[in-house]
Amino acid sequence: MGKSYLNIFVIYLKGLTMGAADIIPGVSGGTIALITHIYERLIRAIDNVSFSHIKQLFGPDRRAAWKALDGSFLLPLALGIGTSILLLSGIIEWLLQSYPIPLWAFFFGLILGSSFILKRSITHWNIGTYAAFVVGIIVAFGVGLLAPSSGSESLLYLFFCGMLIVIAMILPGISGAFILVLLGAYETALETVSKLKHLDPDGLLIFAVMANGGLIGLKLFSRGLNWLFSYHKNTVLAAMTGFLIGSLYKVWPWKLVTAYFENSDGVLEPLTTKAILPQFGNPSQLLEVALICFGLALLILFSLEKMSKRNANA
Repeated sequence: MGKSYLNIFVIYLKGLTMGAADIIPGVSGGTIALITHIYERLIRAIDNVSFSHIKQLFGPDRRAAWKALDGSFLLPLALGIGTSILLLSGIIEWLLQSYPIPLWAFFFGLILGSSFILKRSITHWNIGTYAAFVVGIIVAFGVGLLAPSSGSESLLYLFFCGMLIVIAMILPGISGAFILVLLGAYETALETVSKLKHLDPDGLLIFAVMANGGLIGLKLFSRGLNWLFSYHKNTVLAAMTGFLIGSLYKVWPWKLVTAYFENSDGVLEPLTTKAILPQFGNPSQLLEVALICFGLALLILFSLEKMSKRNANA
């Protein structure tokens, strides 16, 4: 019994890290799922979700339905993700505003290390896997160069945003938060989380619309992804490794803003940026702090990967 509760707590912690990653534009919760060895289980569990199983949870066959849904995995993971988003969204937003260079350096290390871990999972390289790897780099790099749109606050548009961001969240290297930025809905999403904390009716409505869009998009996408993992695993892993490497440009800590946009509060915010090299000896570049954060990310990542592998083999 003790071991069972420990496993549930570990899954909850993994959900916390996934939620934290999903808040950051440029970082994917799917990356965390991969490096903590729960990605395939997550895709299979989502694919197995059905209305009939959910209905059975309220009947005499609830135990069989719970097992079919892998509820002991999905529930603590979802609670961890939700907890992280509700509690950390304000902190992450503050860090992005106050200490962007150390934060981006941390996630740069996280993504770079993840690409090495993921590459080790590929058992066989051929023309197909190399092609998928290159395509993954090009797609992720291209997405990172796109300029955000002004977006829309219509419920239909937000429903569509919900579909896209949840799909992006489970794809390593493609950030759901960055997709929100591209669609012009990132600020709306953060405001919605803030309103949820105060049980604001508008926040509850927008959350319900985006959550329903996300659930539908997730269910539709997971089936295809589950099939790809079953029959073309090496090709999928190669593409995802490419996604991670291609996304490194977007999370490079030192950037030069090339254009701004005015948000709903009338404050100018960066619209497009380009990567630049840090200036040695310039204290504003925080080079030493960034290197420490980069190294800390690698240490945490490989420690987490090692513990997850030991737990999976236990």
